[in-house]
Formats: sequence, structure tokens, C-alpha cells
Amino acid sequence: MDYIEALSVIHGILRPRSYLEIGCRFGHSLALSAAPSIGVDPDYEIRVPLKAPTRLFAETSDEFFRRDVVSLMGGPVDLAFIDGMHSAEFALRDFINCERTSHAQGVIVIDDVLPRDIAHAKRERDTQIWTGDIYKLVMILRKFRPDLVVETYDIEMKGLCIVSGLRPSDTTLAEAYGDIEAAILAGDYQLETAEEIARSVAPRSTAFLETDLERLSERRRSKRGYETGLTRADLFSYQAGTMNYRYRNIPCLKSPIDIAIYLRLLGEQQPASIFELGSKHGGSALLFRDMCRAMDIPAQIVSVDLDPPGLSALEGVRFLKGDAADLEPLFREHRLFDLPRPWLVVEDSAHSFAVCTSVLDFFEEHLRTGEYLVMEDGVLDELGLSARYQGGPNRAIAEFLARRPGSFEIDAAYCDMFGRNMTYNPNGYLRRV
Repeated sequence: MDYIEALSVIHGILRPRSYLEIGCRFGHSLALSAAPSIGVDPDYEIRVPLKAPTRLFAETSDEFFRRDVVSLMGGPVDLAFIDGMHSAEFALRDFINCERTSHAQGVIVIDDVLPRDIAHAKRERDTQIWTGDIYKLVMILRKFRPDLVVETYDIEMKGLCIVSGLRPSDTTLAEAYGDIEAAILAGDYQLETAEEIARSVAPRSTAFLETDLERLSERRRSKRGYETGLTRADLFSYQAGTMNYRYRNIPCLKSPIDIAIYLRLLGEQQPASIFELGSKHGGSALLFRDMCRAMDIPAQIVSVDLDPPGLSALEGVRFLKGDAADLEPLFREHRLFDLPRPWLVVEDSAHSFAVCTSVLDFFEEHLRTGEYLVMEDGVLDELGLSARYQGGPNRAIAEFLARRPGSFEIDAAYCDMFGRNMTYNPNGYLRRV
């Protein structure tokens, strides 16, 4: 099986929603994609028909990744193929950037990881068949990122690597890049024979490729990833409208879909107290109050912010100055622990990984079984903004639930009310267990 046949199998089984190819040159592999695609190559010379809507960029991958790739793709990359410069440090940069612009269930394929002759693995090309020293990338990924699933296959002449289990917000490789590059150039990862490379790369037979891909495809379908279903729509236009949304002529900044989900949650759970962390302009607190009133829910609403809005006193809403990262003093000072149950907590403050984790820690202790915490705006991942927030809400939820599996459960009835994670808060409707 050659790499074109292997890629055809990958596309056929995984059926990606979007495709990014680094090093598209003549277009033979790019032509396999049936999904909206981007090809990057400073010297591309497409010689075959492309069947998918495709944008081509005649620039290096480093130049390309300075762009807002998530916006260009209309959402995170679902499948990426790295076949650019045949030097390990370049391929490592491509991997870092591809993972950063992908989503957690995305897949990255790397070409040229298994040279059949050591002459093919030179950093400078002097043979017709040439893999360069890309095999070193497999060694680096397994060393620095043991959390990744890194599988290699003995594709004809040059091998192929398939990487899954991505963590787009992970900065391990980016932070270590300078040291890794120096080690590559110093020869630290250099192997002397093709046999040594094969032992290190440890490829599986291509006979397992289809079975392995079917299993990977099933994991992609069944595992609750943090990709919002809104990716398939025009997410950025929807986001612009959401940011302009006003209630009673006060900026509210709430996704209309989530307003509908909240209406259902309020009606079913009948909270007696609602804690909103992050007041901003105050429009959302006012909206919560009016939704409760419309359903005859006598809820008390407390909205907390480091800089509370300058609204006049509103019946049924208390705006308090406080820090979502340190709620204990606020709750004690204002006797909030004494407010009637059940509680609903809406975390919509700083969105940083640290603050979101602090909120989860605090309310794990203080919420009772059956009460809800909504972690808002995991959509930041799909908008390409999660790195600003160190992984933000999605990373906080995933790591907290892994660390404290008996604390909260994801309530799919709310998350999937309009389709799988069709919400700005993917996996963010959490029920205390």
C-alpha cells in the first residue's frame, strides 16, 4: 500500500469535515478530499482535478500559520496531513500549529516517518526517494507528549504516522521547541541505520490500518468531545450576532440557543437561587430574572463581578463585587450560603482555565446532589481563542472530571437539546452527583 492508497482509506473511513494539507505540491493527495480543504505549498503546481472546495496558499507553512486558520477553515481542522519540509524541526512546527488549530477529536497524519534506506533519511536530498529525518518527530512526540496516540504504519517506501488524542490547548511542545530544535541540530535524535529507525518507529503492518481507523472513527463518534455542533453553521457570523445581542436595551451577550436551553433548565429544575459569576453589563442577570418571573419561579438572583455594572437597583437581582477565583469570603460576608435551595450556578466570568477550575472546586463542595453548574463559553475553542485562556472552560471541565469523576456529570439532555453539543457551552451543563 502506498501513501495515496493509505490516505484514500483514511479519508474514506474518517470522513473529515475539513482538511488541511501542508505540502500539497502537485495535488495528488489533496484531490482525495471530499471536505472543504486548504492546501499550503510555496511552489504548488496542481496537476489533477480537485473535487472539494479548496483554497490554495502559495506560502510556507510558517507564513500560513500566522493567519487565523480556524476562521479560514470555518472551524477547527478535522484532518491534517503534514508533508512539507523534510526536516524534523520544520515538521515539529507544523505539528504544533496543526494541533493548535484542530479540535480534540481531530487527527493529524504525518508522511515520511519510515525510510527504507538510511540514505533516504539525510537532511539534504541527494536521492530520488527522500524522507529526510522526519522519523525523529515520532520519537519526539512519544517522548514529550505521551498523552497522544501515535501510531505508525509500514506504508511503501516511506511510512505514515497517524496521531489522535489531540489537546489543542497543550503548550508542552511549543514551550520546549527551542531545546528540541537545538537537540535535533546537535544530532541527539540521529539514528545510524534504517533498522534502528524501524525499531524506534515500530510500525504496524498496513493490514491493521483499516481496522485501526474504524476503531478511531468509532471513538470520534462516541466520545463526548468538546467541539460545539455550531461549527457546521456559520459560527463567526453567529458569534457577531451574539456579541451584539441586547435585552431591555442592555448588552446581554447570550447565545440565543442557550437562552432556549436555559428556559428548559429553569422550568425543569425550578432553582430558588441563581448565582451568576460574571455580570458584565447586567443584561443576562436581568434576563434570568424575567425568565423566572414568566414561569412563576421565585428565584433570588445574585450576580458577581470584579466590576459590577452601574445599574440602578433591580428588584430580584443583587449585583455584588467579588472574585470568581476566591468566592469563600464573598459568600461568608453576604451570607450567601444561607440562600434557599436548589441552586443554579452560571460561570461566565474570566473564562481562564485557572478561574474555571477554582469555580468547579468551590461548588463541588457547596452544591448539593441534583443542583446545576453551567460552565459557559467552551465555544472559545472553536473560535480559536482557547490559548488566550490556557485552554479555558473545556480544559477545566475535562481535567476536573478526570480528577474528580464522582463530582459532576455532563447532562446531555441540555447539552444536546438541539443536536450534539449544539450550544456555546459544550459539555458545560453539569449536574452535581
